[in-house]
Amino acid sequence: MNSVEATFTEDLYILPSLTTVLINTQWKDLGETEIELLSKILNSVKLSLAAVRIVEMKSLDLSDLKEKPSLLIGFGIDAPGIATYEVVATPETQLVLADSLTTLLGEDQLKKKLWISLKQLFSL
Repeated sequence: MNSVEATFTEDLYILPSLTTVLINTQWKDLGETEIELLSKILNSVKLSLAAVRIVEMKSLDLSDLKEKPSLLIGFGIDAPGIATYEVVATPETQLVLADSLTTLLGEDQLKKKLWISLKQLFSL
C-alpha cells in the first residue's frame, strides 16, 4: 500500500446545498413579525432559520451566488419575466418568488398561494 492509499480511507459524500432564502432588505431591518413569519413558512416545509442560507438581494441574479442552491425561495425580489408564486426550474436551481415578508403579513390569499407553490417545490 502506498502513502496516498493510506491517507484517505474514509468514504466521501456529496452534501446537498442549503436551501437559499432571498430577502430584499437587510436582515437587521426585518421586524420581529417578519422574522416570525419567515420561521413559520420554513417550519411548514420542515426547515428552520438555522437550516437555510439567507441572502440579501434586491433583484434576482443567480450568477451573484457563489454556490448555486438547488432550492431557492425569494421574498420581494425583483425578477422581470419570472412569475411569482410559481415553481420555476433552471438547470441548477428550482425557485419560487413571492411578495415581501411585510406584504405577506396581512394577506392570507398570498400566503395560500405561497403554500401551494412551496408544496410543489418541496414535493410535499
